[in-house]
Amino acid sequence: MPEFERSPLTPWAEEPQPTRPPKPQASFTKLKAARKKVEALATVVRDEGFDEWVRRCLVHAERPDEWTPARELYENYIERTKRYGQNRGNRALSKQELASETQWGKMMGALFTKKRRRAGLYYPLRLKRGA
Repeated sequence: MPEFERSPLTPWAEEPQPTRPPKPQASFTKLKAARKKVEALATVVRDEGFDEWVRRCLVHAERPDEWTPARELYENYIERTKRYGQNRGNRALSKQELASETQWGKMMGALFTKKRRRAGLYYPLRLKRGA
């Protein structure tokens, strides 16, 4: 019996390329890593000083004319958070971890709605008396 030889490929014919299965795991791994990073940053951004300030210094405004400008709330947050803590060590730590204005805005946006007016951003909150 004659042996069959493999015929050489013609110039216009291509040898089939081996197909590789797609790597869906890579995108899921990146997504999981991103979620973990967001969770870690969320705990850093919303600290105890901010939560304490919200509990002690803010109340919901009943009428729109009672709404407070974001700048005034942020300044009050900075003032109060610098004094937050039971002892001198805790107060020093809270000063180091003060939120920037952007971080503060994100924390506030997660908890409350805001409205843009001609004079700036306003929150439907007011500061408690003596706060």
